[in-house]
Amino acid sequence: MNKRQVIQHAKEYMDLLSKGIDPISQKEVGPVSIVAEPRLQKCFAFVSNILEELLANDGYVALPYDGPDAPPNASAPQYELVRKKDPFRLSQEQRRSVMIAKGPVTPNTFINHINRVIDGETMEKLSIKSINAWLLKNEYIAQTKQPTVITKTVMKPMLKAAKIGIEETETTDPKTGEIKYRIMLTPKAQQFLLDNLDRILEEK
Repeated sequence: MNKRQVIQHAKEYMDLLSKGIDPISQKEVGPVSIVAEPRLQKCFAFVSNILEELLANDGYVALPYDGPDAPPNASAPQYELVRKKDPFRLSQEQRRSVMIAKGPVTPNTFINHINRVIDGETMEKLSIKSINAWLLKNEYIAQTKQPTVITKTVMKPMLKAAKIGIEETETTDPKTGEIKYRIMLTPKAQQFLLDNLDRILEEK
């Protein structure tokens, strides 16, 4: 179920709750139910309207503006928009300021180094999923099952990974004593990914 479907599903629940109907059983609740409280039903209806606006405007929601500099005698309500963040991108200056660690780091640590040079308030952050997807597509890493207490899917370096500086380290879980493996990016790999960041984003 994608995000739009989840929001639509949540809206349907809010619609039913605003009418005093249990969305699970599809039956009207009794007068003693907390859902029958008129103030709560108004709240459910309000949330439903917000979700409807989200769906209709691709994530844009108009919020009443009541800040200290709002016009005191405005004849119509003033609004400001909660806007989507700009897609992730790096300028050449930002690219040069990304810290390349002197030793091997995890992919997540490297992603954090990149995201520190952008304005996270106005721009989407770079996701580890984008990096992993590109490395998988270009056969630098592969997915495999790691049999730990809970079997999970992990990334393993392939033969060509060594050429760009991707390594694998072995660690011991201090709680369970299990041997775990994880991918590490040497300075060479960090620089390689930074140099290919435009290609990674284009193929996202």
